Amino acid sequence: MQVKDAMQAGALTASPEERVHTAAQRMRGYNMRHLPVVAEGYRLVGIVTDRDFRQAGASDEPHLAEYELTALLDTMTVQDIMTTQVHTVQEETPVATASRLMLEHHIGCLPVVDDTHTLLGIITVTDLLRVYVQQYDATHPTP
Repeated sequence: MQVKDAMQAGALTASPEERVHTAAQRMRGYNMRHLPVVAEGYRLVGIVTDRDFRQAGASDEPHLAEYELTALLDTMTVQDIMTTQVHTVQEETPVATASRLMLEHHIGCLPVVDDTHTLLGIITVTDLLRVYVQQYDATHPTP
């Protein structure tokens, strides 16, 4: 089985210039943990995760009031907190290879790109679990 058989096409994305607060709200609204960051059309330039948002909101300054922290976050953009060294796969990548990459690098998703680094979709640990369960059920029918 290939990544194209398990991935989510047309992934929800963010732009590098987007405010952190806006992107975080959209992610929560869609109950997502990863947002590929795209620029110039749909070219992948990074990824931002729920962990990045939590770390951006964590302050080492105990004296910061809640409104000061909110004001600080309102000035930050996605490019300020995104990861730019992103592991990716292509549609033809075997699902087992994608799974090994996620395990090896302790990551929860892989953006799926073409040869020009244009984002085609995303494959997550949840997608891989779905494939596993489908394959298990196909070989182990319930009585």
